[in-house]
Amino acid sequence: MSATRDAPEGSATTATGSVASRGLLSDALSIARYHIVLVAMVASLVFGFVLVGKRSLFVAALVGVDWFLINLVNRVTDIAEDLKNGIPGTERVARRRTALAVGSVALFVSSIALSHAIAPALTPWRVAVQLIGVAYNYRVLPVPGRGGVSFSRFKELYFFKNFASSVLFVLTCFAYPIVEAGAWSSVPRSALVTLVVFFVAFELTYEILYDLRDLEGDRAEGVPTYPVVHGPLVARRIIDGLLALAAAALAIGFLFRAVGVRELLMLVAPAAQLAFYRPRFARGLTTPDCVWLTHLGTIELLVFLAGTEVWRRAGLPDNVWLGG
Repeated sequence: MSATRDAPEGSATTATGSVASRGLLSDALSIARYHIVLVAMVASLVFGFVLVGKRSLFVAALVGVDWFLINLVNRVTDIAEDLKNGIPGTERVARRRTALAVGSVALFVSSIALSHAIAPALTPWRVAVQLIGVAYNYRVLPVPGRGGVSFSRFKELYFFKNFASSVLFVLTCFAYPIVEAGAWSSVPRSALVTLVVFFVAFELTYEILYDLRDLEGDRAEGVPTYPVVHGPLVARRIIDGLLALAAAALAIGFLFRAVGVRELLMLVAPAAQLAFYRPRFARGLTTPDCVWLTHLGTIELLVFLAGTEVWRRAGLPDNVWLGG
């Protein structure tokens, strides 16, 4: 006799409920794209610490809310594509798309009211981030053409699909901490430019790797990603070039004393990215690959935060500069 038939009826019901609960939790995490939310939150702590000497949990929480909203709206608008790509949780989103859209608006309004009471300077930046998110997900951008003006979204525009996302990361992970600390005038411009160039080049590699995973769905929906337009091999060369650019930005910044040894440690990230993705590219990137790739970035950021704190508590210099 089968184990299921031998088991008491209550045990079978409990097991079924447990499986259903795990499935619901897994889908909820996928819908929220918690890995992206988490890496953005930790990145805001790291770059806030590097640029203004402050780790703001308040800012990190706002970054988490804003990226949760952007990702949720993206899931609501990309149901057809996500179904083709087999993204977990898409069926649940399809069944509740109206409720999720209304809930996202309610969450944004309530979070804006709360954050404005605490840090009003952040309000225009948060509104700008969500407006870019709307333009990424909805056809509100006028695009001139031979037949007149049509409307598109950043996601459907070559180059801007990936670049718009990197701009959102720069605003949330760099601008938010600086604005909240009131430190625009005190942040060294050379350090800011160096770190932004590094970060944008590095972040774009994530975008393209996710696009490689979504190649079939994007091709079917006509989304002009680099892998769709140029093919996977050219996309791989673009990724390698961006990783080289990210490393070069830090090296040049160090040579010109824009950043010190502390920031130079971030060279680990491009090297780890290359080592992680190349073997998986050869066999084809999967959703778990992309999730773990993002987790790798979060782990690297957390190690950086912990390492610099241990360094500081040991009474060692906060940073070391070339020729210093």
